[in-house]
Amino acid sequence: SRENNALRRINVEPRPFKSWVAVAGALKAGVIDGAFLLSNFAMDQFEKGVDIRSVLVGHRNGSGITVKKDSSIKSPADLKGKKVGIPAKISTHNALLDKYLRKAGLSIKDVNVRVIAPPNMVKALKFNRIDAFIVAEPFCIKAEIDGFGKTIVLSKDILPNHICCVVVVRKEVLKANPSGVQEWVESLNRTGKFIDQDKAENAGKAVARIAMDYMKFDERIITGGMMNPNDRITYSDLNPRIADYETILTVSRDAGIIGNIDLNEFVDDRFYKNIA
Repeated sequence: SRENNALRRINVEPRPFKSWVAVAGALKAGVIDGAFLLSNFAMDQFEKGVDIRSVLVGHRNGSGITVKKDSSIKSPADLKGKKVGIPAKISTHNALLDKYLRKAGLSIKDVNVRVIAPPNMVKALKFNRIDAFIVAEPFCIKAEIDGFGKTIVLSKDILPNHICCVVVVRKEVLKANPSGVQEWVESLNRTGKFIDQDKAENAGKAVARIAMDYMKFDERIITGGMMNPNDRITYSDLNPRIADYETILTVSRDAGIIGNIDLNEFVDDRFYKNIA
């Protein structure tokens, strides 16, 4: 942090990780101070003793269930007995998959879930190692644009306006540099509004140009993952409402992948409330 600079109280250095477990380990060890984590995975880490708090929502919606273009899978019932890729056992996606299956009286116990790193899911589907996958964009739209995939349902239509990733910060950092965390939360909130405004006014092209510096996807895939429809993923409402965390916790408990969490202790909404 730069406490002597009134205009900047924190410096943010992004660090990529290849797995959720690696991110959690880095948080626990203090190698990183904060992270974007899957909401229920973050809750589980908190319950297991990782001293983190969620200060903001990362985004809402933004995932889908994708199958091969010529697949006979069109409904929850058609997934029975199929191999379905998920990014992690304790993930928003596994909970959403369970909720979708329950429309047909099924659950994740009735499918063969396979934990696959998101970048490998498209290839796994293409070469028939799995029958379907549920994951965040832009992997669903990539399978479509590559010509062999189709998305049968978007997560927004399984659980409307659901939270997915959330922003977590180690409690030690919240205590040591609250003004810096406030600055970061405000910048993330502004960025979220910029993204949705660019989607509305420019089809997400300005966002795509920025994202291409960090993601190995072209503009068509990045904008496709944000649009069609416009609420495929949203960033304007990042308010960390406990009720929204409770919704994810409930579907996660229904799926049997997480226990109970003290959300009043886990969610720290004071920084969002203090946004000017």
